Parts: sequence; structure tokens; C-alpha cells
Amino acid sequence: MTNFIWISSYIADLLFIWLFFKRSAYTPQRQNKWLKPILSVLLVVLYLNDSFITIPNAAIRICLRAVIYFIWIFAAEGVPARPAVYAAVFWTGVYTMLQNVFFGPLFYDFFSGRTSIIGSRLVSQIVLSIINLAIRFVYFGILSRLLPFEGIAGAQLSHIIFAAGMCALSVYTKDTGARMRQSFSEGSPHFTVYFILLHVAMLLALVIFEYSRRRDVERASLQIQNNTTKALMQSIQDRQMSEDAVRTLRHDLKNHAISLQLLLEHGETDKAMEYLENFRNAAKNPVDGFETGSQLLNGLLRQKLSPAKERGIDVECDLDFTEGSFIDNFDLCVIMGNILDNAVEACDALPEGSQRYIKLSGGPAANYVNIEVENSSARKSHLLDGLPATSKADKAMHGFGLRSVRSVVERYNGVMNIEQNDSSYSISLMIPKPKN
Repeated sequence: MTNFIWISSYIADLLFIWLFFKRSAYTPQRQNKWLKPILSVLLVVLYLNDSFITIPNAAIRICLRAVIYFIWIFAAEGVPARPAVYAAVFWTGVYTMLQNVFFGPLFYDFFSGRTSIIGSRLVSQIVLSIINLAIRFVYFGILSRLLPFEGIAGAQLSHIIFAAGMCALSVYTKDTGARMRQSFSEGSPHFTVYFILLHVAMLLALVIFEYSRRRDVERASLQIQNNTTKALMQSIQDRQMSEDAVRTLRHDLKNHAISLQLLLEHGETDKAMEYLENFRNAAKNPVDGFETGSQLLNGLLRQKLSPAKERGIDVECDLDFTEGSFIDNFDLCVIMGNILDNAVEACDALPEGSQRYIKLSGGPAANYVNIEVENSSARKSHLLDGLPATSKADKAMHGFGLRSVRSVVERYNGVMNIEQNDSSYSISLMIPKPKN
């Protein structure tokens, strides 16, 4: 009679493979989606074990599973090799530990079809298949929510070795336990408890390790971003000081004219020419073009958008930020710096001769300060957690910009909205003004 339990296991696991491995933060350089049906068929072999074929060595089965996962992630989805290896090994580990905890000594005879929970073997298999599906959907669903695939970026060789070691340990303990007891059904209650607790602990260790690894990557990226923001603020302030010096220089123009006249009257032409040249260089008027009501924001726009103008990107600014002084300077740099960087990068990615523009607008609206930035874009980005995925090669150190923007905006009880189509991208912020 057909074993419905392995069929239910295959369906549940395959569904999560299709859904989980598809949600990637990487912009694939190569995708071979035709591989997925082939790999899906190859995966069946692992579930036919002991039914139609026999792969007696658990280590071989685990390695075959990891290879199938790797080919799926690397070749079919186009994820780079190192994170693909880590994702394959990690997902193999959490799968193996599920098998050891739920389908090991406690329920082995039931889920292997050797023992029925009720009189009818067919009805027993149907009931067990439903239980099997429920356990897998809850287990894989929680893992996918807690550790989504897009967060796999930043994996190093040491992480791969740790995950592989946990897989190997779980296979070793299972094989050793089976040899000691000949079969799980002959194991004592104490052995069953020890076996399950051991693999629960190993599973928790693997999940906690991965969660901690992701937090470390995020903290490192945010630290780099904070340092960049501080350097940007210092650069803006230095530029403002330079511009203040130019304004002071212009204000003292009368005194400079008197000094120049005295040099000429005394026949010191060379000194007068030198004085005039120094004055001309010092009095160069920086191109501004931005007046938002905030000196810091003006400087930030000059810093980010003036080079964009020079590269032929059309820039329009109709932003009134006179009532936005309640936003901390550092937070303002985080918000606008990341948004403008993304806008400029999107325009730079467009081919020569295409329409490239950045439009800034907004101002006070009722009890809010509204900011909207629209820019031309080559294509729609894949959304992850409501935010566009980064297209940069180094996913570990990028992709946190808009997340930081959203975090800052939410800290001010504001909202952020993103709209995009095939040719444009816009982000709008509504930040409530503090109550007096």
C-alpha cells in the first residue's frame, strides 16, 4: 500500500523550498528556473527511501539533500556561491533536526508505517499525514518568519563550517543511537528523552547562532552607516563655515578695495595683482540653488545633488523645511542622505540618453511635515519586508539604508510610503510636528 506519509512530507518540504529560497535579497545575475522542476523530481528520491529504493547511509542522504539545495539556490535562483553553500547547509541542518526530534524514536514506528494508531492502516496513514503536514508547516513557517532567506547575506567560511558541523553531529548521533538500540522502537524511555532533548538543544544552538550572526551583520552595517553620516555632517558643517567665510569676505569688500588702492598708489603693482588674485579665489561664490529653510539640509542637498547636476541629471527642489527643525540633525542626515543616495544611484544606473531626474517637494501640511522625493528608475525592485531589495553586490554591508530611514521616521511617529513602476520611484514621508 502506498505510504501517504512520505508523500505529505515531500509536498510540505517542497512547498517551503519554493517559497523560502525564492525570497532573496540578491539581484540574480543568472537564473535557470527550468532547473527547479528537475531538482524537485530528484528530491523525490530522498523521500522514497525504504519505500521503493534504499539509501542506507543517513550521511549520504543528508549530503544529497544539501547538494540539491545548493544547486537550487546557486544555479536556479542565482545567489552567489558562498551564501548559497551556507543557506543549503543551514536548511539541511534544520530539516535533519526536525526529523530527529519529531520523527525519530518517539514516532518512528508510526511514521514509518510499521504501526497504526487506529485499526485501519489507510485511515491511520491519512491521520498521520495530516499531523505530519501540520508539524512541518508550523515548524518551517516559524523558521521562515524568524530567519527569512533574504537575511542569509554575510555568511563566512567559519559560519559554513559551524552549520556543517551541526549537521554532521546530528547525523552521527542518530546513526549511533540506531546502532545502539538496533531500532528506535527498542529504545528505552530514557534513551528517547535524551535523544530528543539533545537534538532540541542542537536545533536551538543552530537557530540562535544564525539569529546572532544576522544581528552582527546588521550592527556592523549600521555602524558603518552611522560613521558615514557623521562624516557627512562634518563635511556639510565645514562647507558651511567656508561659505560663511566667503560671505564675510564680501561684507569686507570696502576694506579690501581700500587696501588695493593703497598698493596701487604706492606703485606696488605686483603686490596689488597678487592681492587681487587671492581675493578673486577667496570670493568664488559656491553654486547653491537649494533653499529649504534649513542650512544643514541645504548643505546636504548641495553635497549630494550638485555632482548629479554635473552628470546631466535634472534636479528640481520645491521643499519647504522651515518647520522641520524639531528633527535632530543626525536623524535628518540619515533620512535624506539615504534617500538621496538611492535616487542618485538609480539615475546613474540608467543608460545614456534616457530621462534622468530627481524631484524634491513637500513642506508643512496641517500638523505634519511632508517630504517627497521622486526619481527616474530603470525597473521595479523586488520588495522585501515592504522595502526594495538592494542591487549591490555586497549584500552584507548594504540594504540597510531604507530600513534606517523607516526606523528614524517611526521613532518620530511618522509614516513612510514607497511607490514604484517601471520608469519611476518615489518615497514620501509624513512626520508629525511635536505638540506644544
